[in-house]
Amino acid sequence: MSMTTPLPILSPTSQPMRRESRLWLTPRGVAILMGIWLLVRWALAAITQIVPDEAYYWVWSRHPALSYFDHPPMIAYLIRFGTSVFGDTSIGVRWPGTLLALGTVLILWRAAAKLIGDEKVAVFVPVSLLLGPVVNVLGAIMTPDTPACFFQAAALAVVLDIFSARALFPSPDTPGEGKGGGLQRGENFDALEPPPQPSPGVPEEGERCAAKRWIAFGLLMGFALLSKYTSGLFGAAVLAAMLCSSDGRQQLRTPWPWLAGILAFTLFTPVIIWNAQHNWASFAFQLGHGVANSMSPLSGELGYLGGQCIVCTPILFILGMVVLVHFWRRRISTQTRILLFAATIPLVFFGYSALHRRVEANWPIFAYLPLSILIAQYLAENWSRQRVVWAEVAIKVALIATIVIHLPILVWAISPRLGTSQWDEMFGWPQLAQRVQELRDDSPVIAVDYHLASELSFYLPGHPDIPVIWGEQRPTAFDYIFPRPDLAAYPRVVLVRRMMPPNDIPQPDWRFVPYFRHFDYVSVESVQQGRLLRKTLITVNTR
Repeated sequence: MSMTTPLPILSPTSQPMRRESRLWLTPRGVAILMGIWLLVRWALAAITQIVPDEAYYWVWSRHPALSYFDHPPMIAYLIRFGTSVFGDTSIGVRWPGTLLALGTVLILWRAAAKLIGDEKVAVFVPVSLLLGPVVNVLGAIMTPDTPACFFQAAALAVVLDIFSARALFPSPDTPGEGKGGGLQRGENFDALEPPPQPSPGVPEEGERCAAKRWIAFGLLMGFALLSKYTSGLFGAAVLAAMLCSSDGRQQLRTPWPWLAGILAFTLFTPVIIWNAQHNWASFAFQLGHGVANSMSPLSGELGYLGGQCIVCTPILFILGMVVLVHFWRRRISTQTRILLFAATIPLVFFGYSALHRRVEANWPIFAYLPLSILIAQYLAENWSRQRVVWAEVAIKVALIATIVIHLPILVWAISPRLGTSQWDEMFGWPQLAQRVQELRDDSPVIAVDYHLASELSFYLPGHPDIPVIWGEQRPTAFDYIFPRPDLAAYPRVVLVRRMMPPNDIPQPDWRFVPYFRHFDYVSVESVQQGRLLRKTLITVNTR
């Protein structure tokens, strides 16, 4: 039987079903869950090692700039703020991101409650997000996705409020007025288009409200674009939804949406200036990064779907796809249409990108935030036993996946062969830095890749800058932060590179041969729970 089949077993007000559904908390219960989640996240942030990408962004934060090669500058600014409070530690790097992740959940929860008009159904949003991998990934490590999702979620809440009955039509007789513009029980989700107004345009009070909200939307979108380039997909989704809606087109005939676009573009200008000063390097890289042909379409799509099932978990991902199809086939309000476009466009865009190259599982992660509200709306339409059971199963599977993701050591205790290379990057960096420090003797350290350079810079005493030797990988921010090291200027240099077993053997780096005559090799194996994480070769080059 299909999950979309209406089964009016119990209404949204049916208390027996509420008691059976233990995952549906009261608002107070959600607040307690948020507090527990925050404490657990901060504890884990303090005791776990930072991963290479975090160390990379931490290096950026020590070298402020208008923008950076890989991403806009927001991530560097946030880490700089975090470490100014708690120092160059893992908690210093991560605590702002944890607050932003929790703020994202809070914003989406309140937006869902206002849209649906039923607090008990709306709690699906915070419960599913706090217990599932999506927000736990955002709160666990500091990446550009964390601020990007926060500012997009805030912008989403603002634009939903713009198209609520209260914002556009503030008359006391407007349907939905009783709960902040949300639905009242018994209202039809398919009949939410605001009724035609007797006079063209928006009433004066509604226009003032809409103007303020559009200004806020533009500011938030500007901050989102300063966090990650793909935030522009959300702006495109809002515009597309408005073009497909009568009251959306009505808003486009006012100056406020266009002012919002100007504000967002103005905030984004530092990134444009940086690119203009560096031959448009970041824009060119990101365009090629997303569409360059590097794999077969079939393997790309299978990898993309597999990655989404891991990030969202399989049951929740399938339920989300069912909900998207459900709403695409119906006549819906402008607010629901915005949610629908915001969830669909990133998934489709990166699905297309997967035809050409490997897509990282986290790239379309924002899509699951509006999708969580759509699932809650789907449940509110018909609080049937079947829909609720599927939602509960999805949350339970997501919780199990979240626990497993955070406990790789327990998984390796079962078998060291289990796990992924992403888990390997969570361990062994302080020990490697300690071995490098023992061999360093105040000599400069150079790495062959930016991940090694970033981790060594973070964990070596004094946090020295570690340049990356050129010629073996794609361009990185290091090429724009540090000058190329002059090997002729040093009598002794320590080179660190990864070894690629089983055939990699110690040998001099060809770039060092013209400058040095003696090469001493030290191989370091990083092992955790019997699992070989990586082999690193430390070469001491002397004249």
